[in-house]
Amino acid sequence: MSTKHTGIRAYVYQCTYDSASWIDNPATMISDLQTALSGISNFSYNWLKVANVKNTSGSKIEIEINGIYYNSKTQLSSAEIDSLLSDLNTVLLTITDLYFLYIDICADVFLEDPTAGWVESWKRG
Repeated sequence: MSTKHTGIRAYVYQCTYDSASWIDNPATMISDLQTALSGISNFSYNWLKVANVKNTSGSKIEIEINGIYYNSKTQLSSAEIDSLLSDLNTVLLTITDLYFLYIDICADVFLEDPTAGWVESWKRG
């Protein structure tokens, strides 16, 4: 029998920080993010990533919060996801130099078994 795995990730898109859409040294931004995130009760995470992203529409900063535990859980109901979104939005808006367009929450649920037929259809490609 396969083990069920769950996880929660949050992405904050289309960010600028201190009026910049590209950040060479994210140390202050990361510190601001860590301070803000510590204001959410029953919330912890495994890692925080800040990335510069450039594409044909320009450049923006993106934030990834991975390995989230919210209310001591790694699998949430839809209502709990709404609550997490609200909490993240509230604390991120307290960072004066941070502007962002939206937040995505990814709720992962998977088994260790490979997806049936995936390798075969990929080989036929």
